[in-house]
Amino acid sequence: MSDNGIARGGRRRLARAVGTVALAASALLPAQASALAAPQDDTIALQTLDDIVKGDYTAATAHFDATVRRQLPPDALEKAWRNYEAQFGDYRSHQNPKDVAFGQFTVVSVPLRMEHGPGEFRVSFDRAGAITGLFFLKPGAPLT
Repeated sequence: MSDNGIARGGRRRLARAVGTVALAASALLPAQASALAAPQDDTIALQTLDDIVKGDYTAATAHFDATVRRQLPPDALEKAWRNYEAQFGDYRSHQNPKDVAFGQFTVVSVPLRMEHGPGEFRVSFDRAGAITGLFFLKPGAPLT
């Protein structure tokens, strides 16, 4: 093999390596951006959960976006929580939230300890920090 062949092969490997690093770096950028927003999202998620557990459903809706506010007003949120407790038992405690970037949203999952076993409180946030979804789930439900 000539020196030119080695040089071309070396350039191809270098170009491939640079492309791989650029792809990896671009994949990390959204994760870093959501990681910066996550503490605020975690705080809001935990405050929302606390308001629900205390029975202050009006306060729990404070960070809802317009769509969620329409679909889940305080009385509907109370009914959803009561139905959840009917299935899983009374709320006992929660663990630390876990954040996942999901498209343009940050999803915060809070593991729950309920009277009859584990549960999960899941809240999705848009980039502005508004709640765009709220779910009471059994643990391990896939993101959709």
